[in-house]
Amino acid sequence: MSTTRTLVLLSLAAVLGCATEKAATEKAAAEKPAARSFDLTTAAGVPPCPAAAPGARGTGNVTLAPDDSSLTVSVNYSGLSGPVTASHIHAGKAGEAGPVVLPFGGDLSSPFSKTFTAADYVAAAGAPPDFPSFVQSLKAGGAYVNVHTAACKPGEIRGQIP
Repeated sequence: MSTTRTLVLLSLAAVLGCATEKAATEKAAAEKPAARSFDLTTAAGVPPCPAAAPGARGTGNVTLAPDDSSLTVSVNYSGLSGPVTASHIHAGKAGEAGPVVLPFGGDLSSPFSKTFTAADYVAAAGAPPDFPSFVQSLKAGGAYVNVHTAACKPGEIRGQIP
């Protein structure tokens, strides 16, 4: 085989190898879970709770599975008026109160986390009819996390999921 032909074949193999590696990298990036971070504040409550502690605040993170079959939500908070009595994910846009669709359970000490699937979804009146529809609504900004205390039964801090 001639030197020129060998060089052409080696160059072609290198280009094809790079293209395959790039496609594999792009595919892996597309399959990574989508993470969304947000703040929980007293001002975001609908309506804001007058009994909320002045320093009440929190942060949250939602990670969607690549196939949208689950979402993992973590919440970290501080400065609340008292112990957390409940926390939920609600269906609803910013500035609107919406129904509870995914309740957290168990220990709600900060931080807490839960992975939700279709089996956890509560199809409440005014909410999307099922988990896949809810996930699409969440992606469009139609969901929020609310953290409740005894002093603020409707919620002390709230964070809209972007």
